[in-house]
Amino acid sequence: MSPELRIADLPSTVYLFPLDRFLLLPEATLPMTITDPQSREILDAAEGASGYLGVIQERPQAEGSESRFFDVGCLGRLRSLELGEEGHRVTLEGVIRFRVHRELPDSGNALPQAAVAYEEFARDLRPVDEEDLKGWNMEGFKTALLRLGRMQSGRDTTPLEAMSSFQLVRMMAQTAPLTVAEKQALLEAPSFHDLMQLLFQLLAVNFLTTTPDTSSSTN
Repeated sequence: MSPELRIADLPSTVYLFPLDRFLLLPEATLPMTITDPQSREILDAAEGASGYLGVIQERPQAEGSESRFFDVGCLGRLRSLELGEEGHRVTLEGVIRFRVHRELPDSGNALPQAAVAYEEFARDLRPVDEEDLKGWNMEGFKTALLRLGRMQSGRDTTPLEAMSSFQLVRMMAQTAPLTVAEKQALLEAPSFHDLMQLLFQLLAVNFLTTTPDTSSSTN
């Protein structure tokens, strides 16, 4: 991500791109193949406009909210978009979280759009603060995540091992099979430290029978 990127450079209105299986987080990428017709229309429209879109979750219908979407999403930049026989192959790059200011009126067949604000998430445009890492053994955390990856998928985790601890934390937060509410809580975590702490708690509760020690050792 460009260090010169400013909130003033970002679009105040974006197409909303709902996802139900994955999150998009700042400083992370998300490759997908999209087959849903409306989602493909949104990608095409975003590419023809600013090149950005608002990745967001839909609220469960049981909540009875007037809004179809949660209030907080993540601005995604279209890093690549290719048309294939099976659908649109797209890679999104997370830029900064946003809060929906207002959803734009639906004019019938219009794609979902919203006016958004970024100011409260300005820290997303800055590198992770070293204070966020105090008390964490990042290598131990990475080892625990890799072990979980092997347990859940049974696949080779070599590509994951090449990731930095920061990349792996964000990737696991984006793709872990959690509930909508749990994923939204991860997205809205105030800092990277809070994201790590909440992710570890959710993974431990949902998938691990024992909790590995990821705290820093002290003498």
